[in-house]
This record gives sequence, structure tokens and C-alpha cells, in this order.
Amino acid sequence: MKETLRAIKVGSYRSIFTIIGISLSLLSLFILSNLLMVSYGIYRNVREGIRFEIFPDGDPEDAVKKLRLLGGIKSVEMVSGEKARKEFLKYYPDFERFLEDLGDDIFYTIIRVYPRNHWKEPEFLDMLYEKIKSIKGVSGVYYGKSWLSSADAFFKTILSLTVGVIVITILITLSISFYTVRFVVSHRKNYVDILRLSGVSPFKLRYPYILLSILYATISWVIASLISIYILQNLSLLTKYKTENLLLFIISLIVVVITCALGSIRALRDIEMGIY
Repeated sequence: MKETLRAIKVGSYRSIFTIIGISLSLLSLFILSNLLMVSYGIYRNVREGIRFEIFPDGDPEDAVKKLRLLGGIKSVEMVSGEKARKEFLKYYPDFERFLEDLGDDIFYTIIRVYPRNHWKEPEFLDMLYEKIKSIKGVSGVYYGKSWLSSADAFFKTILSLTVGVIVITILITLSISFYTVRFVVSHRKNYVDILRLSGVSPFKLRYPYILLSILYATISWVIASLISIYILQNLSLLTKYKTENLLLFIISLIVVVITCALGSIRALRDIEMGIY
């Protein structure tokens, strides 16, 4: 432990750089992971709410019978003009006076079709859309394709960014740990050589510097976690994704500690082999 503290003192400014670098990469990981969870929640809600709004041409009952014969459909619902009006006012109450002036003729019976879960993929929805549109007695179909595509693209973008940050975090942690430990051990080379010649085991020689890298990882993780908790608490995300964040913090601590330890072991091996 004393040698670990001496090593921190030797590389004091590098220690600060190491902790800041790892903390920032972890902080980015925590924030982006929560953004991924938010985007996935939005995407899931959009997918769960997928339905076809069908505007009948003629007798809606006849169109309903034909729609129920299609594969991929879970249920068919007929929505009266009165119900459509109530639903509209539920979401847009400010338009009530405006609707009173227009009268009730602007709302008429529509048909609502809910696809089965495995038919909610974009390509299947397009197929179902074409089938519904071709049915006699259907004048128009809408299912929010552009909104679904936007939600899908947004989720995939955040997913790609999060995966990228995870990879970058691991690479940064490895690199920083490798070069920091290499620098410290190089400046303590005479001391290490004396211990080696004295017959000290390789484990005892490596232990202080592996512990050094683990300290860097733990301190960085604590700093990043505290900042993330403060930010996520203000955004009301910490309690919303309590279990997910707990797992994220635990897994990230394990990964960053192991990564730092591996980086330090590799640096120590290079130094022992004379590569420095």
C-alpha cells in the first residue's frame, strides 16, 4: 500500500488526468444509457399503440366483415362519430368551442384495426396497409408510418451511440491505465529492479501498481456516479429506471476495474520484458 501511495505521488498530474479521463467516459456512458432507456420506452409505446385508422366508403359494417378475414389482424373496432369527437376533445380540449361552431358533421364513423404483435414490423405493416387499402369499401387508411419510422430511427441512433461509447470507454480506460502505470513504474524502475534482485515474487512486485490502477478506476467511477446521480435525479430518471441504473452502475464498476487491472498488467509485462 505504501508503494501504491508513492506511485500516486510520482505520477500526481497523470493521476489527475487519468481520473478525469475515465470519469468523463463513464459519465457519458451513464447519461447515454439513460437516454437509450428513454428512447426505448418511447419506441415501445409507439409500437404498442400501432393501429390502422380506416375511413369507410359506404356501409362500414361490410368493410368490418372483410377486414376480419385478413391475416395478421388481432381485432377490429368500429368507432362512431360521437366517440371520435370525445376522443378528440380528450386530447385537444381547447378546441371544444371551435367544434361547436363547426357542428357534428365533421366526425363520422371510422374503423380501427389493431395488428398482431409479430405484424408490427415496418415491412409487415406496409403489406397489411396495401391489403387494407385494396379492400372494396375502404376510402383511406392511416397508421402513422412517418412517426413510427422516426421513432425507430431515433432509437437505433441512440443504441449505436451507446454501444460506441461503451467501446470507447473500455479503450480509454485500457489506454490510460496502460500508459499511467507504465510511466509510474518507469520512474520507479531502480526500486523495482532492486526488489526483483532481492528475490521478491512477481506478484508482490506487480501488486502495488495493479492496486494503483484499481484505485484510479474506483475513484473515477465514484465521481462519475455521483455526477450522474445528480443529473438523473433532476431529470426524474433515477427513480424511473432505478433497477436498470443500479445494474448499470454495478456492471460499469466491475468492467472499469477489470479493464484498468488488465491495462496495468500489460504495462508491467512490457516493462519486465524491457519494452519501455
